[in-house]
Formats: sequence, C-alpha cells, structure tokens
Amino acid sequence: MKSDMIFFSPDGHGLTATSANYIANLAKEMIRTEESALDGLVFFSSSVALIGTSASERLTLGSTEKDLATVPDRLHTIAKAKSLIAWLREAIKAKERLCKETDQLLLEEYAKQQKLTLPEKPIKETALTDDDYYASLSLDERNRYYQTETLAAVLGKAIHPGGSLAEAREALDLHIRQQREVKGEGRDTLIYTFEPTVEQGSVDNIYFKLQKQYREAQAKVNSFKHDCSKAVTASQTLVNADYVSRMNEYNREMGLLEAKLVEYKKLRLAEIEGLRILVPQSLKGIYDKVADLGKKKE
Repeated sequence: MKSDMIFFSPDGHGLTATSANYIANLAKEMIRTEESALDGLVFFSSSVALIGTSASERLTLGSTEKDLATVPDRLHTIAKAKSLIAWLREAIKAKERLCKETDQLLLEEYAKQQKLTLPEKPIKETALTDDDYYASLSLDERNRYYQTETLAAVLGKAIHPGGSLAEAREALDLHIRQQREVKGEGRDTLIYTFEPTVEQGSVDNIYFKLQKQYREAQAKVNSFKHDCSKAVTASQTLVNADYVSRMNEYNREMGLLEAKLVEYKKLRLAEIEGLRILVPQSLKGIYDKVADLGKKKE
C-alpha cells in the first residue's frame, strides 16, 4: 500500500526492522520501570506501637514532594514511550505487508501496474462437421446425395432378408417345389394348390437387377460419406494445428511475462528489505532516551 510508505525514510536513514523491534522492547522495559515507580507512590508514612508504650516503629515512609513532582513527567514519559512502540510496531507490520503484497502479486496485477498487455488466450476454432460439409454442397450435389441415399435405403429394404421382394421370391421358390399343401382332417381337409403367375427366372432377373442397383447406389452413398469424412478430418487437423501453434505462442509470451514478474518480485523484496523506519520528530526525544537506555545496558 502507498499509505504504508509514510513509515519509511525517503533518504535511506533510519532503523531496520530488527533495530525497531529492539527499541520497542527497550521502551516496554522503560514503561514497566516508570509504572512500577508510580505504583509505589504512597502519600503517607505509617508506624506501629504497642499499646501503653510511647515508643513506635516506622513501617513505611511516604513519598515526598519531590516524588510527587515527578508524576507528570513519568506519565508523559509512559505516553511517549507507548506512542513510540505503537509507531515502531505499525512500521514493522507495514514492512511485512509490503513483502506479503509483493510475494502474492498476481501476473494480471503486475501487468496492470507496469502497463503491460497480457496476451489473449487462444480460443479453439470450430472444425467442420458432417452437417457443415453437406451444407457446403451445391443444390444439385446435395439433392443427388439425398436421392441416392434414399434409393439405397428403399432398394436395400426390399431385397434384404425380410424385405418384400426377398420374401416373395422365397415364397415362389418354396411353392414351385411344393405346389400343394394339405390342411385339416377328414371331411374338413383342405387342399391348397399353388400356381406360379410369373416365371421364376423373371423374378430372379428383377431381384438381381435391383441388387446390382442397390450396390451401385450404396457405393455412391459411401463415396459421398468418404468425401465428407476426409473433409471433416482435414478441417479438424487444420484447426488443431492452428490452435497448437497459437497456444505455443501464447505460452511463450506468458512465460516471458512470468519471468519478468519473478525478477520484479526479487528486486522489489530487496528494495523493501532495504527500507529504513523513520522516527517522527515528535518522538525523537523519547527515542533518544530509550536508545541511551540500551547503551547503558550494553
């Protein structure tokens, strides 16, 4: 955050985070000392004597006027020391925030900060479908495909097992070999006689002629479908190759930006590490007093 920079010296002079923490701990000790002195104030002396005797023994000695006069200074010292601690602790937290923000900086945010344009992720084009292929045919070609497909279906249905012509042909063959059929018994016996109305050869000729027409029609349908399959496969190959090429370029550009981000974070973290915490002019006096306390301890 830009607001966090208020804690740091613009000229590079000031305290490191370690030094600031040390000074804050010294200030806490000073506060304990001052508060202990204030807690020990007693504005009267006390003594004790045995009843019936004139001799007494002093128990406590009350604070003096001089002690009383130190109270305001002690309270102001505590207030200033606490202000110094608060400032230094907030400065340390600000430094930690800056490090965390830098470490968690996303590529999108980095690009925005640096006014860089992120490459647009490629979208895979839609390859040709069967419907697209047939829709691309001319009116005559498309109609010829539908007619041929319909003819193959109609002929196939008639000549294949279970079809009308196939069934009629099989029935003719059966009744040529078996011209009579007896059903029932006794006086209820019925004799069926079957007499061909067309020549078996004529039926076979028509059957095999239609079979040939079916194979020819089906071959044409298969040719149409083969051409469609080739066109669809070629389209898919082209679309995939284009997509892979554009993705490779996208990944290359993103890789360069990621590398820039890593380098930026490295430099920025080093810069933040080098920031020095300044002490406001209003806290200079208490800072010097606390720092002197540290020198005496050493």
